[in-house]
Amino acid sequence: MTGLTEDDIALAGEYALGALPPEERAALSRRAETDPAFAAEVAAWETALDPLNAELPPVAPPPAAWRGLEKRLFPTAERPASPWRWLAAASGLSAAVLAAVLWLGQPAPPRPEALWISDMASEDGSVRVAALYDAARGEMRVSMGGAGPGANRDFELWLLGPDGGAVSLGLLPRDGQAAMAIPEGLRGAMAAATLAITDEPEGGAPGGVATGPVIATAVLRRI
Repeated sequence: MTGLTEDDIALAGEYALGALPPEERAALSRRAETDPAFAAEVAAWETALDPLNAELPPVAPPPAAWRGLEKRLFPTAERPASPWRWLAAASGLSAAVLAAVLWLGQPAPPRPEALWISDMASEDGSVRVAALYDAARGEMRVSMGGAGPGANRDFELWLLGPDGGAVSLGLLPRDGQAAMAIPEGLRGAMAAATLAITDEPEGGAPGGVATGPVIATAVLRRI
């Protein structure tokens, strides 16, 4: 039992469709951040409605659209917004619902209580990576933003241990999204773990030992 009423379910559907006025949508967005049952219902609606997008022909936005949106959404930001924050602000979705929407290719949305997210950005903001870890599936999704690695280089993602050691989780995509299966032996250490990105030779750190400079670090936090 979710405890949701028929009106709650209908509101979740209207929210997913974007059919609500701004004030009501903002209120439901705040509710989704504190009400896991309502957030899960919205995620279910998003998943059910997503196939409808396949019937619409893609339309490429003008080249200046991204820059214009960033300036409007983050006019005083000290650094460029990460992919997660930009998408969350642009869509009005809560973190839990946004995670479900971005978890592409899955038969069902992840459970909000099993999700951990992290925003990583280099000091100058030129490299931005959003990470979503689903503890139930033992899988992490990463989304690249900003500049990629240089020629003959790769960005590598690491799990930092309390003893200062680092275990590689894999190479990051040069752009777009990718999924990373987390080995079972590491899954117990992922909750609230610290992640790091280093710049390594193409193919990854030799011998599994980080050699390049640290680009960014961040902690996984529960949605």
